[in-house]
Amino acid sequence: MVIIDKVDMIHNFVQAYNSAQDCIEENRMDEAKQRYRDLMSMYKEISDSDMESVHKDLAYDQVMKVYHGVKGMKVRSRINTKAVALAIVVIIISVVILIKPEIIGLVAFEINHPPVWNAADNEFTIRGVTDNNNFLAQERTIDLDAFFYDKNGHELTYLATSTEGLGIDIEDSFLTFIPAPGVFGTKIIMVVASDGENIVKQELLVNVVK
Repeated sequence: MVIIDKVDMIHNFVQAYNSAQDCIEENRMDEAKQRYRDLMSMYKEISDSDMESVHKDLAYDQVMKVYHGVKGMKVRSRINTKAVALAIVVIIISVVILIKPEIIGLVAFEINHPPVWNAADNEFTIRGVTDNNNFLAQERTIDLDAFFYDKNGHELTYLATSTEGLGIDIEDSFLTFIPAPGVFGTKIIMVVASDGENIVKQELLVNVVK
């Protein structure tokens, strides 16, 4: 049953990836953005699963391809009589605002700023273990919402990659470091934060000490 679940997970991801690429090629921007969000959700399931790392790496590469594809899309230009009429109205409103701005309320179109790492440093220290008996007691959990900042106040989605000797687990915004028994030293993991449109990557240094 577990194997079937993994096969279905990969199959659904590939279908979502192909659908997103079709939307990008046909310049269907709104649909492409939605397909990208769907793909991000599917990738999180793959990242959280016990699937082999090669599949996770390939899925991550495909997510990034779609992200850059959506980012490079251009809004279609459609000039018609309605557009011309709207342009005239905008010009008239602009003139009115210049003459007497207090008679009209302005609505600013929000620019979507990417999330940023908002901490002083990116280094964490955890205590390692020498045997399996103390394994669970050495885990450390941090809340990524306390370290990332989104100027627009968007809810962020997080992903992270494990490395040899240091496992990770993500649930919502909570990231848990899980050191392997007998492994010490500095480990590097990559955290990915997304607001649904923008993706940023942040490298974390995790010092596993005795």
